[in-house]
Amino acid sequence: MEYESFFRDVVGITDESLLWAFCSNALGRKLRKGDRVVEAGSAQTMVNFLVSGLGRSFSVDAEGREITDCIVFRPGSVLVPSVDFDGPSTSTVEMLSEGEVVGVSVALVDELLQTSLAANHLYIQVLRQAWREHWEVRRLVSQKRGRDRYLWFLEKYPGVIDMVPNKYVASLLGMTPVSLSRLRTELRDEGVTQ
Repeated sequence: MEYESFFRDVVGITDESLLWAFCSNALGRKLRKGDRVVEAGSAQTMVNFLVSGLGRSFSVDAEGREITDCIVFRPGSVLVPSVDFDGPSTSTVEMLSEGEVVGVSVALVDELLQTSLAANHLYIQVLRQAWREHWEVRRLVSQKRGRDRYLWFLEKYPGVIDMVPNKYVASLLGMTPVSLSRLRTELRDEGVTQ
């Protein structure tokens, strides 16, 4: 894989020294459906970027149910469930399809955050984007009807609905799989493209 073009064109790193640090320390991995990128409770050792495929981040509630908090499909998305690199991961990130990630070590990122303004700008950019996306979902779930949540998903995640099991989409949108299935049927009968 051509790391320089990925980090420059997809991730958006323009600082040459940061680009060099990432490229010279990058580790690419091909993954299968079901592979775990990060496991809840384990130490995060890599900051992984999605190159291709679909992934999801989830946690487990008190009753043992998996709660999907994020579905990732855009190349360049960061697959790090916790910004606290020192502690164990708070969530699991697993692949929903075959795909590829490229990562750099947490140790390198920590070092760069101590010495590089460009690394800090990238870190802030990634955090702000993740924060916006997660709060958008939380607001949506708490303030919109099921139909509106589903239509939002179709718009925000174009073409993804048929690649992700209903139970994960339903969990993300704060509804049951049965409710989502009914809604999909209703909208299909109305001629809404899914």
